[in-house]
Amino acid sequence: MSTIQTFMEKRPSARRKNNLVISMLALLLLVIGSLLLTSQHAFAESLISMDAPSFDPHEQVGHQHSTDAHAEEGITVQQALFFTVRAIYYFAFMLAAGMMLWSIAIPEDSNNVQRKLVNKWEVYSLRGLLLAVLLFVFVHISQLLKGYEDSSPNEWLRILTETATGQSWLALIVLSLLGFTLLRLPNSFKMIWALLLAAAESFNGHVNALPSNTLAIVLDFIHLVCSALWAGGLLLLLMFWRADRKEAGRFAERFMRAAWLSILLLTASGTLMAALLLPSWRYLFYTGWGAMLLAKAALVLLIACAGFLLRMRVKQQKLPSGKLLKWDGLMMAAVLVLVSIFTYVSPIPDSEPFSYHKMGEKLHYTMKITPNGPGPNRITLKIWLPEQLGAPASVRLLLRSVDHPKDKPIEAPLQSDSDEGDLAFPGFTETDYESSRVDLPTRGAWEAELFIKDKSGAETRQLIEFRND
Repeated sequence: MSTIQTFMEKRPSARRKNNLVISMLALLLLVIGSLLLTSQHAFAESLISMDAPSFDPHEQVGHQHSTDAHAEEGITVQQALFFTVRAIYYFAFMLAAGMMLWSIAIPEDSNNVQRKLVNKWEVYSLRGLLLAVLLFVFVHISQLLKGYEDSSPNEWLRILTETATGQSWLALIVLSLLGFTLLRLPNSFKMIWALLLAAAESFNGHVNALPSNTLAIVLDFIHLVCSALWAGGLLLLLMFWRADRKEAGRFAERFMRAAWLSILLLTASGTLMAALLLPSWRYLFYTGWGAMLLAKAALVLLIACAGFLLRMRVKQQKLPSGKLLKWDGLMMAAVLVLVSIFTYVSPIPDSEPFSYHKMGEKLHYTMKITPNGPGPNRITLKIWLPEQLGAPASVRLLLRSVDHPKDKPIEAPLQSDSDEGDLAFPGFTETDYESSRVDLPTRGAWEAELFIKDKSGAETRQLIEFRND
C-alpha cells in the first residue's frame, strides 16, 4: 500500500515535468520550422535598405531627435544610471517571469518546503518587478523627451498609447499590477501570465524595427521565455541553496533537465534573430553591438560548461557545488548587464550612404551606394549620354579594395532599372541601372572603376574613390 501511495504522489510531479519538457520541445520545433521557412535571401535583404536611425528609439516614437551633440561626451553619470536601471529591469523580469514559469514544476502541496519558499518569494519578485518596470518606463520616456520641445503630459500619453514601443511598456505596467492577483490562483494562470509578460516585452526591441518583423518577434518571444526559464531557474536554485541545501538538491534535478534544452533554444533563436538583424556576419566584428553579442555568446558557453559540471554532480546524487552555483550566477549577471546595453544600441553602424555625381561634355553619371558598409549593399547608377548615341551598349562596374590591393576585384551585376529621377539634362538620354546586392567584404578605402561603352564602340573609363567605414 505504501508503494502505491508513493507512486500516486510522484505522478503529479512527473506530469508537471513532462508538461514542461513538452512545452520546450514545442518551442524547439517552432524555431526549427522558422529556420526552414526563412530563406537565406530574407536574412540579408531585410536590412540592406535600413540604416542606424531605424533602430533609434527616438525615431521609433516619431521624434526627429539627434544625439550627435552628445556623441563625443563618452559615458556620463546619467547614461550609467540609465543602463543600471535597464539591468535592474532585466534582472527583475527574469526572476518574476522565471519563478512563475517554474511554479508549474513545484509540488502544489502547501506543506512542501519548496512550495512554501516559492510562495514567499513570489510576492517579493512581483514587488520588485513592478518597481523596476515603473522606473524603467519613467527613465526611458524621460530619455526620449530629452532635448525635445514638447515634454508635456500629453506627449507622455501619446508615446504610451500611440507608439508600438509605448504600448509594450503600458502592457508591462498592466501585467505587473495584475501579477499580484495570481498569488492565489492555480499555477497554470501564473504560467500564462509569464508568457504574456514575455509577449509584451518581445514587442519592445530591435526586432520591432525590421520591415517584416513577425518571425523576428516570434523568435524574440521564444528567446525571452527560454531566458526566463534558465535565469529564473538558476536564481531559484541559488535561493534554495541559501535557504535549504536539501531542497536545492531536489530542485537541481528538475532544473538541469530543462536548462540544457533552454540553452539550446536560446542559441537557436538568438542565432536566427542575429541573422535577421544583421545584413552580414561581418558586422559582428565591425560594430560594438556585434562585439557585445560575441561576448554574450562566450559567457553562455562558459555557463554551459558550468551547467555540465553541475549536472554531473546531480547524476552522482551529490548536492550542487556552491562555488559552481555562484560562478554560474555571476556569469548570468554579466549576461544580463550585456543584454541591458546591446538591446539599446543599434546593430547597424551609423554609416553614410555614398553618392557621387559627375558632369562632363559628353557624359554625366551618378552613383549611389546604400548603406555603404561592409556586407551587402545596393548600388544605383544613372548615366546620361548624348541623344544621338542613345543608351550605352554596355556598362561594367568593378570595385577594388585600396587597403587589400591583392584581392580580386568585385564586379557588380548591373541590371536595367526604371527609376525616375529628379535630374534631367536637355540633349541627353538617361539610362538607369541597379545592383541589389553587392557584398563588400572589408571596411576602409575603395575604388569603383566604371566602364561605359557607347553604340559607336568608344569606351570611357571613370575612377571613383569612396570609403565604407
